[in-house]
Amino acid sequence: MAQPNVRYTQRHYTVRFLAPAFLGNAVQDAQWRTPPFKALLRQWWRVAWMAENGHPKDITRMRREEGLLFGHAWLEDDRTDVPNEASEPVRARKSLVRLRLDTESASDQTAWRHGSQEGVAPLATSIENGYAWFGLVRRGKNIPDRNAIRSRAEESVRILKIAAPDTYIHRLDTVMELAHQFGTLGSRSRGGWGSVAIKDNGEATAPSVPDGILLDWQRCLKSDWARAIARCEQGPWIWESTKSFESWDKAMAAMAQERRNARLKLKQPAADLRKALGFAGAGRMASPLRWKLMADPDGKLRIRVFAMPHKIPTDSGETLELNKLEQAWRDVASHLDSARTFRRLSGVQ
Repeated sequence: MAQPNVRYTQRHYTVRFLAPAFLGNAVQDAQWRTPPFKALLRQWWRVAWMAENGHPKDITRMRREEGLLFGHAWLEDDRTDVPNEASEPVRARKSLVRLRLDTESASDQTAWRHGSQEGVAPLATSIENGYAWFGLVRRGKNIPDRNAIRSRAEESVRILKIAAPDTYIHRLDTVMELAHQFGTLGSRSRGGWGSVAIKDNGEATAPSVPDGILLDWQRCLKSDWARAIARCEQGPWIWESTKSFESWDKAMAAMAQERRNARLKLKQPAADLRKALGFAGAGRMASPLRWKLMADPDGKLRIRVFAMPHKIPTDSGETLELNKLEQAWRDVASHLDSARTFRRLSGVQ
């Protein structure tokens, strides 16, 4: 559905993967594609919308605005709005946000198309690193290792061009800053793979992140989706490693151990609370405790971990009583606060 008299603003960003990205196409070959970036935008757009609108319980208005901006085939109250014409129902609408990926070199037409990273080497596929490589390599008889877009190589850098209506561009600026601070892409991305750094190529300063991005952790548990980053009286539930790492494989090895430690903290004699951090199966739930690599000014890498807790979705087939869910998240936050390997951040940086 064409949008008459819509004025567009463009933004150009340099996008760089700090860890290999298992960004599969239809046949699971690693490939730069725009759909994962659109999904990343939608994910953080919802978070930004909730932050700016006070976290309403009813998300009907949010879903409607999302459909009008990113496209839909499900809104029942969408109608045409053309001057001097009768309003008619709109059953589907194309996205108003336009994305394009380019290489830094206009002459490069082939190397960028598919990733050259095979498996997770040089990361060792040892037991202690299992939380990093599980599901990506050694997947079973006659099942090849997954391939990825290589990190910190020429193939890991692209120019992401975004065009959006002027009325939406301010929030999208915030969304891109959130994606830089917290975004990951591809398979196993909750565990740090596909950590992405995003730099605005314009002259504008980075947009401020709304205060509502942080929400009391117990309020977060009233929702069944990740709508905010949690906070408590001690501050945001965002931690970074006290140590920096020279290479992604060393950082991912350390991250695997830290992920294991956090999850084992919830395997207690009185109750197994590990469901709070996600589970596999038909009604799988990805972990609300998310991990990412961030780059220091000197190019070294740090581990960032942040919590977007929520209750167990009712359609997952799993349950965890509220008091146990709260206990699980108290234990996770206490564990990360007491770990010498992490420090809590005072805000979104």
